[in-house]
Amino acid sequence: MSYLQQSPKLNSDKSKSKPIVYSCSGCSNLAQMAHNISLNLDGDGIAEMSCVSGVVGQVEPILALAKSGRAIIAIDGCELGCTKACLDKSAIKTDHYFKISDLGFDKRDKWQDSLSENTIAMKSIYQGLMKAGIGFT
Repeated sequence: MSYLQQSPKLNSDKSKSKPIVYSCSGCSNLAQMAHNISLNLDGDGIAEMSCVSGVVGQVEPILALAKSGRAIIAIDGCELGCTKACLDKSAIKTDHYFKISDLGFDKRDKWQDSLSENTIAMKSIYQGLMKAGIGFT
C-alpha cells in the first residue's frame, strides 16, 4: 500500500469534504508565497494540499483526488499562471483562483521575500475563501 493510500489525512471523512489546494512552487518570491500559503491552508485545516505536478503527470492516486468532485483552489504566484494552466490542461475545473501578482507585488528572486507582502497575500486569500464560505471549521 502506498503512502497516499495509508495517510489518515487523505482517508478521513473530514478531509474528504475539504477543498483541494494546488499552488505554484516556482523560483520567485511570489511562487514561494503561493506555496507557503497553500501549506498554511492545509495546516490550518481549511484545505488539503496536493501536487499539481502529479495531476499533469497523470499519477493515478493524485489524479483521482483531483477528480474526486471536491472544490479546487489554485494559487499562482505570477502572471504566468502555471498552476491554473496545469489544471486546465488536465481538465480539472478550478473553483477558486488567486494570483498573488494581482496584489501589485513585484516578482523577485526567491530569497528576496517580504514578511509584510506574505502577510497581505495570505490575508487576501483567506478573506477570499471566507467570502466563498470556506474557512475554519
